[in-house]
Amino acid sequence: MKKKANVFITFDVECSMGGAWGDPALKPVPPVRAVWGKYGEHEYGLRLICSILRDYNLSATFFVEAFMDEQGYPGEAERICEYLLDEGNDVQLHIHPNHWHYGQKLKGEKFVFSDDMANLDEEEQHFLIKEGAYRIEKWCGRRPVAFRAGNMGASEETLKAVSRAGLLLDSSYTFPYLGGQCLFKDSEEYNGAKWYGDVLEVALSGFKQIAIPGLIRPSQPLDLMGTSFNECKYIIKKICEAGADAVLILHSFSLFKVKDVQYNGGRPNRVVINRFKRLCKWLAENKTRYPIRTFSDLAEMIQKGYRPKRVKPCSYPNPLVTVTRKFIQGLNKFYWY
Repeated sequence: MKKKANVFITFDVECSMGGAWGDPALKPVPPVRAVWGKYGEHEYGLRLICSILRDYNLSATFFVEAFMDEQGYPGEAERICEYLLDEGNDVQLHIHPNHWHYGQKLKGEKFVFSDDMANLDEEEQHFLIKEGAYRIEKWCGRRPVAFRAGNMGASEETLKAVSRAGLLLDSSYTFPYLGGQCLFKDSEEYNGAKWYGDVLEVALSGFKQIAIPGLIRPSQPLDLMGTSFNECKYIIKKICEAGADAVLILHSFSLFKVKDVQYNGGRPNRVVINRFKRLCKWLAENKTRYPIRTFSDLAEMIQKGYRPKRVKPCSYPNPLVTVTRKFIQGLNKFYWY
């Protein structure tokens, strides 16, 4: 029997710096806004996300930023982890180096100004991943098995640091960002997963699309903030039917809009909420064909003989859908749309 490919729903959980690097009068955006999306009596962040997942009996992997303490919010990441575990979801490690560096700045220590892991030397990368993994283990009661770099800013050197820290999986690579913030030297474009030494790189899925200079890039990651439901469904089907695993991404703040860099005035992002609900409904209806897994599931599957597969990126065939999606996103940038 042909092995079924898997679908991984992933979220990056983090607090934006909110302009705090450039303006000492500002502080990083607090978790109550960036993570919980709490505005008045409404919450558009984790509680809304988890309620939608719960409605369709789905679980997701949440890559939680480990250095919220250094941003000035001690104890908040632990509370987030506890909530996600209580909701039956998977927690793994996420790091934006700038958050650690900001803590160094506040203490008057020497610091580096970079938010891409791959721009740091391997020893600092190893230190951050090791420390972050220790914190996730302390908060969750179990060690993480997977890492994702902030901005997808990783490289093969990062994977060496991941391995040294004792983690099995990484999910930082995505081919649409190669040559930019994704700093892998491996020039192969792929979806699915690939071993780099003893670390399995589980790529954030992407696809080719019609390119319009200055308006539409030639490729797009599978992020529902920038991908329509129909595009996302089509690409998941093509990747899985080719035998590779599909990975899609959102963030803790994806389901709401804000007025400014400090995340004031949050209101629901109905376009993205609708995409997410439609996708969850479709995935729930097709669970048998496209099983939904977490990264903890994948680590166990590897122990039982799981064999990864990578495939060349496919293209979305209907440029009208892509152009229409881009037009809707342009409208959706307006706060009151």
